[in-house]
Amino acid sequence: MSVARAILISLALVLALAPAAGAAQRRVPQGFYGVMYDRGIAVAPEADQDAQNALMARSGVESVRVVFSWAAAQPEAGRPPSFTDTDALVARTTRRGLRLLPVVMGAPVWARQYPDKPGSPPTNPGDYGAYLQALIGRYGPAGSFWREHPELPRRPLREWQVWNEPHLQGFWEAPGPWEDGYVDLLSAAHDAVKRADPGARVVLASLADFSWRHLQKVYDAGGRRLFDVVAMNFYTSKPSDEVRAVRKVRTVLRRNHQSRLSVWLTEITWPAAKGRDKPRARWQRSWYQTDRGMATRLTQAYDVLVRYRRSLRLGRVYWYTWSSGYRPGDLFDFGGLSSFDGSRSRARPALRAYQRSARRYEGCAKTSLGRCR
Repeated sequence: MSVARAILISLALVLALAPAAGAAQRRVPQGFYGVMYDRGIAVAPEADQDAQNALMARSGVESVRVVFSWAAAQPEAGRPPSFTDTDALVARTTRRGLRLLPVVMGAPVWARQYPDKPGSPPTNPGDYGAYLQALIGRYGPAGSFWREHPELPRRPLREWQVWNEPHLQGFWEAPGPWEDGYVDLLSAAHDAVKRADPGARVVLASLADFSWRHLQKVYDAGGRRLFDVVAMNFYTSKPSDEVRAVRKVRTVLRRNHQSRLSVWLTEITWPAAKGRDKPRARWQRSWYQTDRGMATRLTQAYDVLVRYRRSLRLGRVYWYTWSSGYRPGDLFDFGGLSSFDGSRSRARPALRAYQRSARRYEGCAKTSLGRCR
């Protein structure tokens, strides 16, 4: 072989192994960029939802937090749960490569301690555990869903969130200290999940407001070793406050000898409600933003959270929410990255900010048009 030919071959190998032009190094773990999926788009026609899921995937969304309603799936005692709605959801997101975090909540009337209260916990936590086991039997590693759908990539669900914000009255309508009843439920859920899929992760209910204080109450009630991930829904005026809040949670974890656990921010947002809705509480006023302000704070939040991700052991950040109606009367209805009025969807300015941020930190190779591929 000639020297010139050897040089050309070596050069070709170097070029083949080198990163593509414009490629950016990935700086966050898979699934870090997430969104909540709820409100009107979650009950829209299948074609609308599929189009939104496709846009999510193109926008850098990698994980999606969504409610799996026990009440909707099993309205009658003694009958097996229906998987009709969750089958459609799992199939749609799986096709788009999106990872689901199911929030399993909402006891059916027959299972509630207080039948007339939608937020009532179940009388028997074991009934909730049985529903979780049914879900794992359907969507877990050996789930029947995957056998019935060989056309889909096999992506079993292995993360299960046990309820949402049980320290708030609307989500936990029962007398007495909420933490005692919740830890009973968490214990039943943990045992059910680990029996059905030992490798699955139990995600603690998202704790809002003073999350670190609520977390300590869970520990005081005997919740240690019953969860694998700590979740927070934290709303504040400044993106830098998110870091301070996670640090406070990490202090509680260290105090309880579980400093290695990951923390997920399962809801953050700065709704574009300024000039569109009136604040219901004085302390919420600083959350209200214009469209531009919402986009700016989204960028700032992901910048600072990525910067401190490793020291905080921060695994994911979910924006609240993917799509909303932008109607007066509900502050959080102005938090959508897109708006959906029941028939038409429109991207909001914050969606472009989310896309830019995700592309920057997830890493991508850019085409000549500046788009990721």
